Order: sequence, then C-alpha cells, then structure tokens
Amino acid sequence: MKKYLPFFAALLLGLILGSASMLIYSNLRNDKEANPNNAVVGKKIALDQIKESTHLSKVMNAEGVYWQRSFDLFWNDLEKEKGIYDWSMFDNRMKEIDDMGIYAVVTIKPFANWDQNACHDKAYEAIFDPKKGGNLKVGIPCDMEAYSKFLESVVERYDGDGNDDMPGLIIPIKYWEIMNEPSMQGGSTGGMGEELKFFVGTSEEYLEILKTSYEVIKKADSEAKVLQGGQAGMQETFVDFWEPVFEAGGGDYFDIANIHAISVDERNESLFVIRFKEFLAKYDLEEKPIWLTEVQYGSLTDKPEDMQAFEETMVKSSVFALAQGADKLFYIENWTHWDESNKWGEKPEMPDLSDSSTHSVYLNLVDKINNYDKILVLAEDYDEVGNDFEGVHSNMGQYKFIDGSSSVFVLWGEAQIPEEITGKVRVTDIYGVSKEIDASEVVLFESPIFIELI
Repeated sequence: MKKYLPFFAALLLGLILGSASMLIYSNLRNDKEANPNNAVVGKKIALDQIKESTHLSKVMNAEGVYWQRSFDLFWNDLEKEKGIYDWSMFDNRMKEIDDMGIYAVVTIKPFANWDQNACHDKAYEAIFDPKKGGNLKVGIPCDMEAYSKFLESVVERYDGDGNDDMPGLIIPIKYWEIMNEPSMQGGSTGGMGEELKFFVGTSEEYLEILKTSYEVIKKADSEAKVLQGGQAGMQETFVDFWEPVFEAGGGDYFDIANIHAISVDERNESLFVIRFKEFLAKYDLEEKPIWLTEVQYGSLTDKPEDMQAFEETMVKSSVFALAQGADKLFYIENWTHWDESNKWGEKPEMPDLSDSSTHSVYLNLVDKINNYDKILVLAEDYDEVGNDFEGVHSNMGQYKFIDGSSSVFVLWGEAQIPEEITGKVRVTDIYGVSKEIDASEVVLFESPIFIELI
C-alpha cells in the first residue's frame, strides 16, 4: 500500500489543481462577458500630490516636470460605429504618457460622424488633418445619451479607481477639458494655415455640452476636475461667446477656468490673467483656479529676430502671470521646431536642444519656479495696454517664490533690491548661468535675474 501513496497523492493534487483551474477559467470567462472592453479590476491608483501641485508643463524629455495637455480624445476615433468601441489608439497613447511620467489634461472632442450626420448638414463640417481623422462635423451631439455613455466609458477606463480600468494603467487621468476654443468657428487660420473651426454652435449649445459632460464625469469619478474649453484670449469675439455661458450659470459646470495666450510678446506679459480674472469676477467666479493650457511666444513656425527680447519676455510673463494668480502654464514648445529637421506637421523627432538658448531659459524656469507653495509680490510696476489682443507690459517686478523653507527671488527693472536680500547670494541669469557674489554688488536691470540666499 505504501508504494501507491505517492500515486494517490499526485492524483489528489491534480484533481485539486484542475478544479482550481476550472474555477479561474470560469471567473475569467464571466469577467470577459461582463466586461467586453477587457478592462481590469485592481488596486486604486492616484496622482502624486507633490507632482500634481507643480506649475509648468513638460517640454520634450525635461526632468522634474510632469504636466502636459496630452491629446484630443475624439469620440469618432473611439466609437467609429455606434456601440462598437476600439480602445487601441488611446490605450497606446496612455502607455506612452505613462512611460514618460506625464500628468495629462485630456481634451474631449464630442464629435462622431455617425452621430453628427443624424442632425447636422455639411455646414457643420470642419477640415482636419487626414492623420487626425479627415473631415468631421463639429456640432452639438445629436444623441446626447449616446455621447454620455461614451464619455462615462472613457472616464471609467482611465480614472484609476481599480474598477474597469485600462490594463496596465499607471497614471490615471483626473483632469478633463471639454472641447478646445469653442468660439473658433471658422473664418480664421492658425500658425500653419489650418482652418480654426473647432465647433459650430451657439454659446447655449456649448453650455449644454459642458453641463452634460461635467455631470457624467463627476458621476463616474467624483475626484476628477473639469476645465471649460479654453477661452482663446480676451478679444471681443471670444468674450462675446463666453458671456452667455457664464451668465447662464456655466461656472457650476467646471472646476478650473481655462484661457489661452497666443503670439505673446512684451505687450502681453500678463498672459491675459489680470483681465481674465476681472471677467470671471463679473460672474462671481474669481475663486476658480486659472490654468493657461496654451502659452505660445512669438510665431508658431518662425524663429524671432531678437532672441534675447523673446526670451526675456518668456521669463517675465511666466513669473508675472503666476504672481497674478495663474496656477499652471502649458507651453506650446515652438522653439523645439525651429530646426529645419523638426518642422511642425512632420513626423516628430527628439531634437538636440543643447545649443538652444530658449530651451535653456525654459529649463532654468523649471529649476527655479516649477515648485513653490506661494508667491509674495514684493514690488511691481506695469502699464496696461488698451488693445484687446494685448494686456500688460511689466516695467519692474520683484517676486519671492517660497517652497517650504527655501526661497527664490525673481527681480527685474530699475529698483533697489529687497532689504531682506543680504550677505552672500547666488545670482542666476535667465539662461541658468550662476555666480556667487555679495548682495551689495547686485545691480538690477531690464533682464530678469534669480537670487537665492546662501
């Protein structure tokens, strides 16, 4: 009998393992039937609060920066046919930004041609780059219930709550922008001559989309934050579009106020923040955080003639806008495309930016002011410019960026240095070149400097 014991033990073990395998297979089969999108149930994941609280966007592979307005999520790309979802495009994009450690703002584009064709004619058609899906109608969704189902599925897949998440998700999406510049409805062109027709509809129709989107997103993920589709500037035509939205209570349906500043030069070193805050205050929305999800200096495609003036404006406006109340700046990194080998619209490359003075300016901003708890305005003097395309020119600024127990002073303009700056200090120019001198030797001039006490 003893010689048969190993045989019976092996047989019993096989029966146990076989039963367990059948149970696992049955559970997997049931999960797949209940979850046809192949999402997974797992551990809840969250954003790192320190990284989340940073203030500048990631350009190329810069370290220590995390934020990026990462991609447009078109309903048409995910659900080309009603009821059939293909997650591959956006899952692959999520894997890419996960690998780069990016904290993403995703822009929802509520347009699917099968839906649009049900109630909109050719007048609603916008011309997009064929790589982005060709022509697409861009009116209010005809079937708002179908749009809501699409949006709920998207938020649920990428929210990181551990239920029905994308397989392998590392960094969840917690910030959603509802469309881009809905006041851009054709009749104008962008930096590459493309048609700027992002929506065809009224302010009231946009508000309906915003309200529906907000309610769906909050139901799917109560932790998520919603941005309204970036106001394209403070020009009259854009203000005219947004006034009815805010007047009708649109502020109840976004958490973060969102504005853009394009072709910035020394005439708009406020990046519209001062005037935008005044605009929001008319509707009791002044407490909303302000993000600039597009900040573009100079021309999109052409290198500026006066590089130093361009780069000084980049520093002044970044510091000034943050000091006036902006919380985050998302740069349009046009300087990375001025090289002939890396032109806009072509296959993106990772250019060598070691000789780029503008990239040095950006990296120095990241080093000095990306992380801070608060900003003190020590002194400032500026002129408001009347043209609605412009804003403010800063003559003198003195600001203290405080991060825990450390501080960085950013100073420019003819003035005395603040009295609290004494003894030996480290002075850094806009390009990141530093020297250590006594505070008594510091001379302020038009170009900003960064000062740290040693």
